[in-house]
Amino acid sequence: MFDYFKIDYPLPLESYILAEYKPFVHAVMNQDEFQSKDLHCTLDRYYIDNNGRIYIDESTFEEPKPKMVPIYYHGHIEVYAIVLLEDDINSSKKFWLRYDLKFTDSLLVSAKMISPTKEDIKSLLGSQGSGV
Repeated sequence: MFDYFKIDYPLPLESYILAEYKPFVHAVMNQDEFQSKDLHCTLDRYYIDNNGRIYIDESTFEEPKPKMVPIYYHGHIEVYAIVLLEDDINSSKKFWLRYDLKFTDSLLVSAKMISPTKEDIKSLLGSQGSGV
């Protein structure tokens, strides 16, 4: 299993991400939730606000309204989501968007995109028959 992350903090996007892919990436960032296996892996929901603070959603089935509670975290969390460039999950036109998030005393101090790499994008272009 895994945990979910909703991230409002502005995550960096590498310059080699093609302009035609950016709307798909931004849609994932704004609408979907990232996943992670670096915490409890009990399908908990976490939230990172636009200031980089981390929270856990402690809402329950009885009280489903979001109840964001700040947590203490110090270390790295890797989050990931899939970016589909077509509506078909089975299409080869997709890539993993992965970030390494570094927290110091519960504050996000750095966010580094670790996937896709430049080579992943070149490979994706090659699989589409476009050349590089």
